[in-house]
Amino acid sequence: MSIAEAQARLGFSIGEVADRTGVSIDTLRYYEKSGLLPGITRTGAGRRTYSEDDCGWILFVRRLRATAMPIGEIARYAVLVREGVGIPADRRAMLEAHRDRVSAARDELTEALTILDRKIEHYAAAEHGIDVGCPSDPVSTVRLIDT
Repeated sequence: MSIAEAQARLGFSIGEVADRTGVSIDTLRYYEKSGLLPGITRTGAGRRTYSEDDCGWILFVRRLRATAMPIGEIARYAVLVREGVGIPADRRAMLEAHRDRVSAARDELTEALTILDRKIEHYAAAEHGIDVGCPSDPVSTVRLIDT
């Protein structure tokens, strides 16, 4: 048996999981208290031990948090998954609804980036003595400043 296989059977310490997942120890403890990591086992000395499956779940939770899914919603999803509550369609619907929110937020950010790019172009042009004005589409007309 390799060292990696032996470690996987014994479980990973909280520090090892933090290193493997990029999630801080404090955040792992918070996730457990918040119900995002139910069923983390402990040694006889009370130390947390994490399995490969736990690490995979933590990475998934991390991705959900990166999409701004609220902690409470992830906790509800965790209950559905871990306890087998509901049918897969319920879990899928929950993720689809969140995906729709993420998609809408992405569209809003894309629009905001377009506006920022236009403003940056405006100021870059002004630095070179070009007045692009401020019409509704500031980059559609460019005229030189009379000097």
